[in-house]
This record gives sequence, C-alpha cells and structure tokens, in this order.
Amino acid sequence: MNYKTPGVYVEELAKFPPSVAQVETAIPAFIGYTAEGEQMKPTRISSMMEYEALFGKVNPEVFAVAFKDDVVTATQPKVSDYKMYYAMQMYFANGGGPCYIVAVGNYSDDVLVQSTTTNKTLLKGLELLKKEDEPTLIVFPDLQGLVPTAADVAAAEAAILVAEVNEDLATKAKAAAGAVSAAVTTAIDGGDDILAAIDAAVLKLDTYPVTNPANLDQVVENQAAKAVVVATQVAADAANATVGTVKIAAQTAAAVFTTVSTTATNTATASAAYAEYLADIDATDITTAYSAYNSALNQAELMKDRFVIMDVLGDDTAIFREKVTAKGLNYGAAYHPKLKTVLSYSFDEADVLVTGTFGISTLAGLKSTNSDFYNQAKKAIESKSVVLGASSSMAGVYAKVDSTSGVFKSPANLGLNYVVAPTEKISDRQQDLLNVDAASGKSINAIRTFTGKGTLVWGARTLDGNSNEWRYISVRRFFNMVEESVKKATERFVFEPNTANTWIRVQTMIENFLNQQWQDGALAGSKPEEAYYVSVGLNKTMSAQDILEGKMVIEIGMAAVRPAEFIVLRFSHKLQEA
Repeated sequence: MNYKTPGVYVEELAKFPPSVAQVETAIPAFIGYTAEGEQMKPTRISSMMEYEALFGKVNPEVFAVAFKDDVVTATQPKVSDYKMYYAMQMYFANGGGPCYIVAVGNYSDDVLVQSTTTNKTLLKGLELLKKEDEPTLIVFPDLQGLVPTAADVAAAEAAILVAEVNEDLATKAKAAAGAVSAAVTTAIDGGDDILAAIDAAVLKLDTYPVTNPANLDQVVENQAAKAVVVATQVAADAANATVGTVKIAAQTAAAVFTTVSTTATNTATASAAYAEYLADIDATDITTAYSAYNSALNQAELMKDRFVIMDVLGDDTAIFREKVTAKGLNYGAAYHPKLKTVLSYSFDEADVLVTGTFGISTLAGLKSTNSDFYNQAKKAIESKSVVLGASSSMAGVYAKVDSTSGVFKSPANLGLNYVVAPTEKISDRQQDLLNVDAASGKSINAIRTFTGKGTLVWGARTLDGNSNEWRYISVRRFFNMVEESVKKATERFVFEPNTANTWIRVQTMIENFLNQQWQDGALAGSKPEEAYYVSVGLNKTMSAQDILEGKMVIEIGMAAVRPAEFIVLRFSHKLQEA
C-alpha cells in the first residue's frame, strides 16, 4: 500500500494456499406443470412445505365409487398426466434436499401439446435451466404423460389394423354395390320397367350369398348389395318415382359404401380394440408426444455439464429395448420403470361419482347423508396406489447417498420409502437382459422387490455398460464432481503468469483436494501415490509453444473406487488332517 496519511494500518496476510471447494453433487431440477406459481423461472426450494406454498397442491384426480353387496370399489376413469406434486413428495421422502422447480405451465395446459408454437413446453423449461449453474440432475415428472404405454401402442396398432381392414372392405363393398347398381341401371336403360329393374337387382343379389355369417367380407358385400336394392325399392314405391329417381337412388347407395368403417368396427375384436384406442389416446397425439419426448431427451443430452439426465435413454436405446421386449419381458414396456406408491390422492368430492347408494350420485352428497358410507368411499379412494416414474425417487436416493456417504458411493442396495412395489416384478434371469447387454451395453438399473427386504434399487450402471472406465454411476458422478470442482477453483488463475510458481500453486491446490478425497475413501490405494497424481509443467504437460499461446495444461489421474457388483463366495471341502 502507498501510505500518505499518518496513522495505524492493519494488513492481513494470506498464508494458506488456495483450495478446491467441492461442488454440490445432487441438486435436481424438476421441469413440469404445477397448480400455480411463477412460470418459466427456475426457483430454488428446500422442502415440501415450501413447494406447496409457491406452487400449490396436486391436480385433483377423477374417481368413481361403487357400492355393491357390502363391497366398496374405487376406480379411476382417467389418471391425471400431471405428476410434479407426486414427484416432489417422493423426492423429499427418499432423502432429497435443495432442488429447483421450473414450472412451464399449470394444470389447464395440455401435457401432450409440446409443439414449437407454444412456450409452455418441457423444452422451453430445459432451455431456461441452462442458465443455472447449481442443478446437477434433471427430472421430467410429466414425461409419463408423453410416453405411450403398452396399451396405447397396442390400441394404436389395432386402430391401424382396423383402418387397413376398412380400406380392404371398402373396396369390396364398393365393388358389390357398384355391380348391383350397374345391374339396375342396365335394366332400366334397356327399357325394362322399374319393378323389373328391382327384380334384376334381387337376382344380382343372389350372387352375393352369405354362406358364413362370421366372414366379414361376405357380410359387408351382402349388406352393400342389399342397400342398393332397398334404396331402389324405396324410390320405386314413392308416388313421384321416375326412372331417373330410381337410377340415382341405386347409384347413391353404391357411393355410400366407399368407406365402411362402421361395419368393420362392429366385429368383436376390432371394435374392442378401437374403442379402447379412442378412449385412451389419439394416434396423432401418440406420434406428436413421442416426438416431443425424444426432442426433450436430445436437448438434455446436449447439457454435458450436468451430472445425470434422469429417466432418459435416448433414441439409440430403442433397439435394445425392442430386444428386451421381444424376449417376453414387459418390464419398462411404458419406457420407464414405474412404481406403485402409497401417496394420498387429492380429489374434488363433487366430481367423485357414486353408484349403488340410494340415488346419491356424488361423494359430496353422500357426505351429508351417510357418514359411514362416506368414510368407506374415502378409504377406498385413498387405498388406490399412485403409479409414478422412478426418476424422482432416484433423485432423492442420489441426494441421500451424497450427504451420508459421498458421491463415490453407488446409489444402490437402498430401500425406497412410500413405495408399495414396482409395477413389474422381475427375476434374476430377467434382469440379466437389463443389467448386461453385450451388443449395445445399454444397461438398465432395476428396482426390485425382495422378500423381507422391501423395494430396493438393484443396479448402479450407466448407459455405457460395456466401458471399463464409465460403467458405474458412482465413478461417472465422482469424476464429474472433481472436474467441476477443479474447474471452478482454477478460474482464479486465469491471466496469472504462466510460470513455474503458478504451476506449483495449482498442483499443490489440486493435490490437497484429492488427498482429502482419498482419506474419505473415494480413491483406491494404500498411499497417495497409488490413488492419484497431478502433473503440470514445461515438458510434462506443456510445450514451449503451448506457453506462448497462453495455455496451462494440467493432467489429473485418479484411481476411483468401484462398487462390488458381483460378490462370489467360493466354498471347498477341507480335507481331514491326521
């Protein structure tokens, strides 16, 4: 300092070397739809109470309650697509801490609408998240509403089959109706009277006998021909009937059978599948939603500075999933492993339909009439399980493991709170197809139920399952944590002199940080030299040209601990000694 005024001055001298501060490793960001709150702005919260205060409660579910023979049953005609509230409950129940909420819309916005023409989409929320530095996990609770279930896919395929059948039947029916219409027209044009033309049509109809009523082709052809005859008969019976009127009636009846979708869907199999398809989801919506889903995944994959993209697999895993499904394994058929949770539903009592209770139609009406029945109905509703994707629960597990053990510990062999069971139970043999895939290496971590243990996370692999370097989640996340921590710590040395003094300070700073990680158990080795190394300097990591170009190159090597995924116990007979 340049002292000019007389007095006493205090100077604090920095004696400690610079240090690396470990960054947060499990701060998830939830992107989706909420009841209320500020939209399109990442908001940091730390508790469920804070979420409810800022973003409201769950979207009320729709129920129907039936009383019959002293048995009360509750059903859901339509399950809500809005899962954010449930996801937050599962996150905090399984050890979650601070997190970010990105509300892209409210419950009046359609989850399926993910087009580029609206701002209330998951992709828009993801774009906003790029500006935030702290989040390290990304969760899309409402992706469940975008991804078609196995029933959706089957119904869509059935609808396509119906359409193909319709097209085939339409061609045959049109031909049949056209032939009869042509016979009528020919008879009239040949000078025959109207009744003679009808007789000719009846004779023509005899060429379309229904020998097998179960044969849809014959039924449709016969109905088409009969329709022409009936139209001709009606026209002929009219008081003002003319030759032209009868001809037009015949031709019009033939034209009606250009499409026969109504007839086609009257068959038992096609009708059931088509009705289920229409009641569940439209084929166009499935295509649009799945396209939006893949776009969200692709955009998320571009955020390489994030540690984990939750609940995403990407387009390149489709072949692996088809392979698994082809072997008869339905686990993950809805593209996400789902869990049955015991969370309570929120519902509007005025909208809950009630049957079998002396003319009372709603739960609200039942409340003021019979409290016993009312309590039974509420108990039946609250006993229903919420089916939820595993991402929010796993985000909580990540946070719990990081806070209790460390990011180097695998987030596996841990129980899940509030979970009844996975929607699909799998065996060891079925998990073989999920855990190790020699061709693609796309490992899928299973959540399984074990007798006497409950529901456990039973897998800790990444999608790079065939890689010896990045096979395990704990290794990948630990390296990400070190990379981010060292990156932030070395920013203070930008524009510092690129000399040996600076190199030594940087090397010592990183070595101190890694030594602490080794002492905590994150690195393998009986001594520091076996656990890590840091190298920086001229003719080590840099050339003279690198220094002239202003580059400081630091090389860091770490022996990260890996989980004991397979524990093999070997037993042998010990021979008796004399």
